[in-house]
Amino acid sequence: MATTKMLRAKRQWGSIGNIIQNFASNVFILGLNVFTGIIIARFLGPDGRGEQVAMIMWPRFLAYSLTLGIPAALVYYMKKKNEDQGSLYITAIYMSLLLGMLAMGVGAVIIPFWMRDYSSSVIEFAVWALVMSPVAMLGTINTSALHSREEYRIYNFMRYAPVLATLIILLTLVFTGHVNPFTTSIAFLFPAIPIAVWTTIRLISHYKIKQLNKKQSGKKLLNYGIRSYGTDVAGTFSGYVDQILVVGLLSPSALGLYIVSQNLAKILNTLQNAVTSVLFPKASGLKTADAIHLTFKVFRISVIVTLLIGLMVYIVAPYLLIILYGSLFREAVPVFRILIFQTAVTSVSWILSQGFMSTGKPGAVTIIRLTTLGLNVVLLNSLIPLLGIRGAAISLLVSSFVEFIIIFLIYTLQHKVRLKEWVLSGEDLKWIMYRMPYRKDKGNYRVHD
Repeated sequence: MATTKMLRAKRQWGSIGNIIQNFASNVFILGLNVFTGIIIARFLGPDGRGEQVAMIMWPRFLAYSLTLGIPAALVYYMKKKNEDQGSLYITAIYMSLLLGMLAMGVGAVIIPFWMRDYSSSVIEFAVWALVMSPVAMLGTINTSALHSREEYRIYNFMRYAPVLATLIILLTLVFTGHVNPFTTSIAFLFPAIPIAVWTTIRLISHYKIKQLNKKQSGKKLLNYGIRSYGTDVAGTFSGYVDQILVVGLLSPSALGLYIVSQNLAKILNTLQNAVTSVLFPKASGLKTADAIHLTFKVFRISVIVTLLIGLMVYIVAPYLLIILYGSLFREAVPVFRILIFQTAVTSVSWILSQGFMSTGKPGAVTIIRLTTLGLNVVLLNSLIPLLGIRGAAISLLVSSFVEFIIIFLIYTLQHKVRLKEWVLSGEDLKWIMYRMPYRKDKGNYRVHD
């Protein structure tokens, strides 16, 4: 009965419905993050905000840097017919926990050296926070499994529940007068633990823990994973390398200003995250031509929506940044304006990359991302000392444009994608309207996937 209800719910939503559901969750999470950001900024200021970020960013950064591409491989193979999903998931869990512990060891060596200009208490807390690395790694596996099973309600709950819990803890700290970089860091780190445990137990309940073919599953995951691993590494470093270099080259205050502007610019990621979480699993079950065709159709629609959202954010958000976070963060406005453009370009590029990922060619994305990552590192090291956090933003923007140009050339020259396929058409609008979650037809509701 429960399985029947779950399948019925999936049919009712369809792919477009899942995107809408994910987008709504992204907006909700964004709102929660704005409130948590206001509390941190108002009570800690740029210096405290910078210290807090420096302490909590390492567990996720190191975990995501050592995935070996297993999360993407799990989605790819779990969507293939005749695959032992239980064996794949259980094997991925074992592998992720081992890699999480490896991340702890790497972090314990790197952090004291890289954060040597911070106080000893901040460095010590950052090292202890590494216990969250296995939890972060476990979260990536659970996310991939939920994508493959198309359980987007549980997936979204797993994402917004920790953020909501963080907000509640922060409000408690405010009322009790215990707001400081250390207590707020705990508020951000701890809620992920019970959610990860609950989600893992729930997924394991669908499979037997003593699965056969673990060795074969491990080989499959590593075979695809190693080829896509560079994508994970490049994506992780692209998302964190600017923060890491700001930590090492500039003051905590500069990091605080940069993080506030960067987090606000991530408003544009709400659509991209919603789209790719559905597009990759969906396209992975299609033939190559169909997967690329679907990718471009989604890309064309996403570009228009991204531009509209970006324009509104560009006009309104700088004023909200000062109103919400205070006049101390006024210097972040120019950086924020640059990051809006950068986030928009990166978002549409990653949607296009799903065409490679879903057709079993993650190596192409790996090469692209490693190339632009190398360019980004060079630019960051050159421009941060000269221009400060504005230099970091410019570096990201240039690298994002280069990545998009490379993807454009590959599709145009290698896959013979014509120029008109890059432009939105009337057929695209009909397609998306036809596939809305519910469409009334002759008095009856019809569902389209």
